[in-house]
Formats: sequence, structure tokens, C-alpha cells
Amino acid sequence: MTRATPSFLALAVVLGLPAAALAQAEAPATGGPSARAQCRAQVDSRSLTGPERKAAMHDCMKPQRDACRSQAVAKGLAKGPDRKAFMHQCLTGSLAQAQ
Repeated sequence: MTRATPSFLALAVVLGLPAAALAQAEAPATGGPSARAQCRAQVDSRSLTGPERKAAMHDCMKPQRDACRSQAVAKGLAKGPDRKAFMHQCLTGSLAQAQ
């Protein structure tokens, strides 16, 4: 069994997901769907539209964004094109798949 990352653990606790969902929540590290894809599927299942959908996506992605931002700061990436590219790769899961 794999360990869930703290950001996904917090997300699972907030959303009240069962333990089996925790294993699936770690999918970006194993080459599965990205955090964004998982959030999109979750929001789609709730049939949200408009501002409610945007708010739900924002809330769902916040732990992943915070984790990626922390990694960028740890790498010493200043705000700008390099950090923007890093954040995009981190949020789409392409960093986890490349490592």
C-alpha cells in the first residue's frame, strides 16, 4: 500500500472520502490521472456549473497548488516564466511522471 501525500490526505478528509479513495488520490505519483483531472471528474460528478463549478475546482486544486508552490520556492524559482512553467508541469502531473 502506498502513502498518500499530505495535500491529498487533507483533501480526502475535507471531502469525507473513504480510505480506498486515498490510494487513488495519489495517482499523479504513479502515472495516473493528474490532480486537475481528478478534481474535474469530482466536480463533474456533482453537476456544478458556472461560479459554483469554478469555486469547487479552485477549492479542490488548492492543496495541490500549495504543494507545487512550496516546491517552486524550495527550488528557488522566482516569479516569472520559469516558475510559471514549473507550476504548470507540477499541476498537470507531468513532473511526477518524469521523475
